[in-house]
Order: sequence, then structure tokens, then C-alpha cells
Amino acid sequence: MLLDIQVTAHQPLALGVRPAGTAPVQTQHHVPGSVLRGALAAAWIRDHGLPNKVPPQLRREFVALFESETVYGPLFATGSGIVPLSVRRCKYQRCAGVHPDEAFDDSSSLYCGSCGGPLTAGRGEVEFFGGATGGLVVQQTHLEIHNERQVASEGDLFTRRALTHHDHKGDERQFHGRVAAADDLPEAAARWLSQCRGLRLGGRRGTSGGVTYSAATASPRLPETGERVALRLASPAILTDTSGLPLDLADRNRLGEALGAELSSVLATRIVRVEQVWARRERVGGWHAASNLPKPVELAVSAGSVLLLTFEEPPAPETLLALAGRGVGLRRNEGFGALETATSAWTPPGGFVTEEAPTGQEAMDPAESYARMLYRSGHSAWFIDQLRPYVEERAAGNPPHDALLERSRLRNLPGELRRDVQDLLLRATPGTLDRTLARLAALHRLKTDEEHSS
Repeated sequence: MLLDIQVTAHQPLALGVRPAGTAPVQTQHHVPGSVLRGALAAAWIRDHGLPNKVPPQLRREFVALFESETVYGPLFATGSGIVPLSVRRCKYQRCAGVHPDEAFDDSSSLYCGSCGGPLTAGRGEVEFFGGATGGLVVQQTHLEIHNERQVASEGDLFTRRALTHHDHKGDERQFHGRVAAADDLPEAAARWLSQCRGLRLGGRRGTSGGVTYSAATASPRLPETGERVALRLASPAILTDTSGLPLDLADRNRLGEALGAELSSVLATRIVRVEQVWARRERVGGWHAASNLPKPVELAVSAGSVLLLTFEEPPAPETLLALAGRGVGLRRNEGFGALETATSAWTPPGGFVTEEAPTGQEAMDPAESYARMLYRSGHSAWFIDQLRPYVEERAAGNPPHDALLERSRLRNLPGELRRDVQDLLLRATPGTLDRTLARLAALHRLKTDEEHSS
């Protein structure tokens, strides 16, 4: 049984990551599957009692829900998603609609095709797209309580950050994801899992983390299939060899053998090879609330990592859907190993990039194209000196003019370049002119440094 989950936040969510020294405790920008699982387990205990003190039938239901094959996937806010490590983006994010994916794009260019700026790889982090950005995190500072005297410790403060519960429109933030219930889940447990209820997510549950949880039977669309399929991790995955040691991702043969041994029964086809891997590592742990003990720390493959696989025959779409619900690796029922399959390049969630998305010159700041035009003219140093007084005139409120074109240096400019300079002088705003001058100075300085170094 596959359930579509929706969570509506009514309070900030303190979804803390591991603290680093005395720095503020950061927050996740999504709800990890382990957090959802823990909140539902706490709700079950409130409804029925501790698992070791309930009748055997209820105990079996608890085990089927939280200690068996039921998989809790991560929840992402509307308009957000993980940027895979295989995706290259404009480093300064001037071109929001350009996302080359190395898994399916053979281009080897290191520069953006729209603005000419450098490309950088995705970091596997959750990002918000389109109008969903802005005002994501709030910060609260608290006094530290002395263990013995139970009063505020002098000079000790504790700062925690939390994800806001309002989106950019002021509405309550909604998160979406899926839960794949075990095949042997008792009917009573399935009904309980599908009920709408209030939950507390994350830390500081006394004053934050209040949400409304709702579930509905999913009607998923079958994924595309092919001989080349990319596995994109939506949560850290614990991949081990037969002895339980972390897999060496650089050894693609052993990686392919391990994945084949785990997934062959699910996909009903053989993995021929692992073509490419884009991955990072991290250490993951957790806290077992029932025993009040820490969970073992594992070396995991980070969320956003991509494994590009080649199959002997294209897997059936139904098996790829089953794989997405199952996940990969160990401790999947704790929220690890969630993934999605893909046979084409990545695009941001929510439809923020469409066929009408701006490209070329429309996709960048006009100051960037103006600066590059002046730089290519061969007169960049002259323009840097002569444009500054004109920019100051325009900033003072004087009307635009093209008297600069009458200077002797520019009388022999080619016709098209002359028209471009005239367009800059007459149509650009003072702010655009100022940014153009700054960008042109940077380009000229870069050229000068290169000449000196050679």
C-alpha cells in the first residue's frame, strides 16, 4: 500500500542537524523520514500505550508499522526539492532555467550557455524554487539551565534555528511525501496510519513542531524506463558489502555486484554496469527514544547522490515504482535509502521551469550582457574611465544622451556595436549602468591579471 502524505505546519519546525561546537543548531529544510516515523510512533504510544505493555495483537501492529518493512519517505515543502550532485547550475544563479544534468547531458562545457558564467555542481541540498524562497528560517536564543541549581547559567546561551511555518504568501507551509506500507501490515494498523491527526515534529515540541498529518491512498504515475536509469537519493543511503562494511563507491564493479544482489529480485533484470557515480559521504546516527540510547553511527551516501545504472533489459515501470517505494540499502524503515528513478535530465519541482522559461540574453541581468559587449569592443579600459561621469549624471537625475558616441575613439565603431552602445546609453537605468561598469571593471581586471601572469 502506497500512501500520499501531506503535513501542514502550524508552528516553526526545529528539524535540527548535528550541532557543531558553539555555533547555532541548524535546521533541515525538509522533514526527514526518520522524523515523521518518530512522530507517528509517539502518537501510536499515546493512543495505545508502550509496546511492551500492550496485548500481543497491538504489539504486532506496532512492529509492522515501525520495526518492519514500512518505509517512511522524506517530506518536502511545496516548491522545494533536492538538487542532485549530477546537475550543473550557473554559479551565481542568474539563469534559473538552465540545469545541465551530466547523467543525461553529454556537454562538457564548463560555462553557462546563456550568460557565459561558470557552472558549478549541485550540492545535494534542499532548495526552494520560483517564488517559494525568502524567510525560510527563524532563530531563537535561550538560556542554558544549570544542571544542579536549575537556574539560568551565567553567560551561557543556546541558539536554535527552525524552519518557518509560513510560506512566501503567508499561508501555512505544506509538506508532501509518501509512505510505503509493508505488504503484511494488519488492517487495523493500515487504518490507523491513514487517519488524520495532529503531530509534533522535530525538537522543542513543547513550543514548536505542531502539524496536521493526513494520508490518502496514492495513485502514482508509472515512471519512464530504459536501459539507462539514474537512481537519485532523496535521503542518505547506507550501502554495505556482504560483510557489512561500507561500499567503496570508486569500485564500480563491486558496487554493481552489491546493487544487483539487492535489487535483482525487485527489478527482475540484471544490472550490466554502474556507468557513473556522483556522490558524497556523511555520517548518520539518531536516537532511539524507546531505549533512550543513541543509534549506531553509519557511513552513508549523502542525499542528492546519483548512481547511473545500465541494465540488460529495461526494467518494467511497475518494478521501478516498487523500487522507489522500497528504497535501497540498510535501515530503510528508519527513513534511509529513499530514492527516485529517472531516465531524463533533472528539472526543478513544481513546474517552475517551463518551455517558456527565459533563455539567452533574457535569462541574465542586462548589465551582464552590456558589460560583455563593451569588453568585446576592445575599448574596455576607455569605457571604464569615460562611463563613470555619465553614470553619475544619470544618477543625479539628468536625462539620457548619446554624446559619448561622438568622441574620436568611437567614431569608427562598426554599425551593430555602435547601436548596442547607443542602446546602453539611452535605455539602461542608472542602476543597470552602475552594475555594467562594475562588471566591466571586473572583466578588465581579470584580463590584466592573466596578461601579467603570462
